[in-house]
Amino acid sequence: MIVYNFLESYDFTGKTVYPFNTHGGSGLAGTPEKIRSVIPDADVKDGLALTGKTVQNDFDSVQSQIDRWLDDNNLQ
Repeated sequence: MIVYNFLESYDFTGKTVYPFNTHGGSGLAGTPEKIRSVIPDADVKDGLALTGKTVQNDFDSVQSQIDRWLDDNNLQ
């Protein structure tokens, strides 16, 4: 809930938001849609979800996934 309180406290009009998280199996769990409902005047992208287990145990795989996500979104 603290993230939503943060989002509600600032004006994101015309801004682009890239959600990302680690998880235990739930992926993004609808988070981009929830964020879009809180800041409807922002361009909220689909985001990146990494499993916590992979983040802890397979740095090379995580780095590859992050690099690909950054490239796909023209962020590098």
